[in-house]
Amino acid sequence: MDHRSETQQPSEPTPQVGAVVSQRRRRFIQAGVVPVGLTLASRPVMAWHCNTTSAWGSAVLRNGGASVQARAEAAVLNNTECWTISNWASNSIRSQVSSTAPWAYVVARWYSGKSVTHAQNKLTVDKLYPGTLKNVASNTNVYQLLKTDPGGWGSMMLVARLNTLFAGHRVAECVLSNGQDMLLTMASQGPNAFRPSNSTGSPWTEAEIRRYLSENYLVRA
Repeated sequence: MDHRSETQQPSEPTPQVGAVVSQRRRRFIQAGVVPVGLTLASRPVMAWHCNTTSAWGSAVLRNGGASVQARAEAAVLNNTECWTISNWASNSIRSQVSSTAPWAYVVARWYSGKSVTHAQNKLTVDKLYPGTLKNVASNTNVYQLLKTDPGGWGSMMLVARLNTLFAGHRVAECVLSNGQDMLLTMASQGPNAFRPSNSTGSPWTEAEIRRYLSENYLVRA
């Protein structure tokens, strides 16, 4: 099935109130009208216990700091909270996250009444990272980058951002530190410059940033 089709809209998440409401909402989506409430994926009863950049820290990245390492290992992470890079590149459903394909949430947020294809053609890097995404041009098309370079730095950071915005599951809390979104800071500063807030350690390399995002399941292929 071609998930990019303008005539086929993603199915609606499992409703909380009855089959009649579900069918009505599904008809709206199939007609290309995404309800206002479709802005985040359904949330589980239990919150996701991820590690912030500060909690993860350079001690974990360099195999030091037993207490920090223990905190990382104790985190409740199941690789079921976020869409993968492949999900975003193919607009495919990941049932653990939602019964709706991910680009429907982009449509609901920024392109109400338009098709998924329209959103994929229009969404650029500066929409997700208004400041900047280091080493990636601000007018780069997000969808095309995910398709052509799924393993690249840009794709990894874009999917992390998309997941914090739309996956629900309290994923966005993972990247907050004293109210500051460290993912935005990470993007603007880039590898070999970014360090967690209040950190006096060395800046994180790209490999260390990738490890943090991967092992906290913000981004997986």
